[in-house]
Amino acid sequence: MDPPAVFVVTLEAVEAGAAAPLTILAFARADTEAEAEAVATADLADEGWTGIRPLRTAEVIDAPALPEDFRAAYGTALTWGCALIIYDEP
Repeated sequence: MDPPAVFVVTLEAVEAGAAAPLTILAFARADTEAEAEAVATADLADEGWTGIRPLRTAEVIDAPALPEDFRAAYGTALTWGCALIIYDEP
C-alpha cells in the first residue's frame, strides 16, 4: 500500500501581533494540491495567522530524497496531517 500523498506548500502569512509576513513551508497530507493548500491555510489560521497566501505547491514524490531537516516535518504530516516550518526572515 502506498503512503498517503504529502505536499509541500510555500506560503506567506502574518503572525499574530506582527506587521510583516513570514515565509512558511507546510507539509500537508492531502489528495490534491488544492486540498493541501486548504489544510495548510486552515492550520495557520487556527494558530492566529492572517494574510495567508499560498505561493507554490508540489507533491513530495521521493520522500527519501528530502533533506534531513525536512524529514521530521514530512513524518509529522503523515501522522497528524500538517507540519509547519516557519522562517524568521521574510
